Amino acid sequence: MAAIPLCIPNNCSWDETSGAFQRDSSQPRTGLQPVNPALRKLRSIGGPVCVVSIAGPCRRGKSYILSRAFDQGDVFPLGHSFDPETMGIWLWVVPEKYTDAQGREFTVVLLDSEGIDAVSAEGINDHAIFTLSVLLSSVLIYNSVGVPTRTDLEGLEYPFRLYYVLICS
Repeated sequence: MAAIPLCIPNNCSWDETSGAFQRDSSQPRTGLQPVNPALRKLRSIGGPVCVVSIAGPCRRGKSYILSRAFDQGDVFPLGHSFDPETMGIWLWVVPEKYTDAQGREFTVVLLDSEGIDAVSAEGINDHAIFTLSVLLSSVLIYNSVGVPTRTDLEGLEYPFRLYYVLICS
């Protein structure tokens, strides 16, 4: 079993039957589109949910880290080339239930996001994916290379500035 896309760039497609993901480079990337099978999967979850997402620079092992953190094998696609493997945000529902400190069961949903500063994307794409990841998450893992830099922290600031503008307007 493998993860499925929750949302993908508008110039990409995913086939539910084969699991094939394709990018149409002749079309401009202008936004994200939701993927209905992932929405159905989310709607089918009963009870409390903890959404854990990961974000950070491209090609730094986010998919691998997220899979391993919950002992899920290689559920997220892993790549070994210059081009990013993850486009948009991909979803995996951990099959095992977890129990909180009060003894209540909950489901863990993992969200793997496209890396920041990918050659095939623009800054506006990074902001959209990162903001969506923050808004959907109960827990956000920020995967940096070494000690976070000032640029990393400035990037983390964007969704919170946007939230402030939306709430205070």
